[in-house]
Amino acid sequence: MLNFVKKIQTIILLSWLIIGCTSSRSKDTTPTSTQYAQGFSIETNGIYDILILKNIVPNSQTAFRYLLIADGIELPKGEPYDGIIRTPVKRIIACSTTHIAFLEELDAIETLVGFPETDYISSSEARKRIAEGKIIDVSKSQQLNVERVLELNPDLILSFGVESIDGSLKRFNKMGIPSAFIGEWNEQNPLGRAEWIKVFGALLGKKKEADERFKSIEEKYIEIQNSIPNIKTKPTVLAGAIYQDAWYLPGGNSYLAQLFKDANTNYLWKDDTQTGSLALSIETVLEKGQQADYWFAPGQHTSYSILEEEHVLYSKFEATQTKRIFTYARSKGSTGGLLFFESGATRPWL
Repeated sequence: MLNFVKKIQTIILLSWLIIGCTSSRSKDTTPTSTQYAQGFSIETNGIYDILILKNIVPNSQTAFRYLLIADGIELPKGEPYDGIIRTPVKRIIACSTTHIAFLEELDAIETLVGFPETDYISSSEARKRIAEGKIIDVSKSQQLNVERVLELNPDLILSFGVESIDGSLKRFNKMGIPSAFIGEWNEQNPLGRAEWIKVFGALLGKKKEADERFKSIEEKYIEIQNSIPNIKTKPTVLAGAIYQDAWYLPGGNSYLAQLFKDANTNYLWKDDTQTGSLALSIETVLEKGQQADYWFAPGQHTSYSILEEEHVLYSKFEATQTKRIFTYARSKGSTGGLLFFESGATRPWL
């Protein structure tokens, strides 16, 4: 009888040790560092990943934790998550065209099954799949169409912090369809935006491919940056356009301002500390920017004639007179989507 009791005690002790080791291992994750991105981090322990997303929208202090775990693996106990995503994800509804560019970079466009307002998509491969009925429009009055989403039965919905779309995500989450916020657009460093390809790599089970692709993007961007002559007198740059009664232009710590800096130009509002847009009086911009050598991103204007018809003051700028205005609005897909916004994150040199 004594021997039997000792055996039982030994079994219980071993069970505690095994459970303790398993629990410890499930929590013992190692963070992987990002080089440029501020909005995400990934922790891993070889069994599953923990994806942490933050800075989803400007000035947000909220962080979201997602468990990325393969099918068939038992969920770790006792850990709180904002979402559980089974990987690799095979059926995705994306809500931003930048998501499409990341999927294409990883040869995973076939995972995209739904998108709201498909006319915004410019990718030739994605447009082909739309025509074939493989990518379905899931929009309804600026929200996601519940019936179509359920019919598509996605593994994941990718959002980007827009209230009209995000308002319905909680409903889908309760139905067992997880969602994740992709905040690459809030990164102010061009390579920081590109580095979000690592998030897609983790979701798709293509972490190695994502690391390799990002390295290639980084090397090309730095190569182009280093090829720009380091001249003492840098060309001056104006940006933005008039909307209603104000001139909107990028702040000095914004994404576009960083692009101007990397291109070795002198952006006239580089000393400003804002990461978003500035709304300035037209007179202020005319006084400071009238003699600028170049003018970038003049809104949706696509020709000098349209620009000058829009506002009489536009013709007073030297960049207008010397024909040194550059716009992203002329590069469009077949249905009107802007290529700069779709591909700019993965090809920051464009």
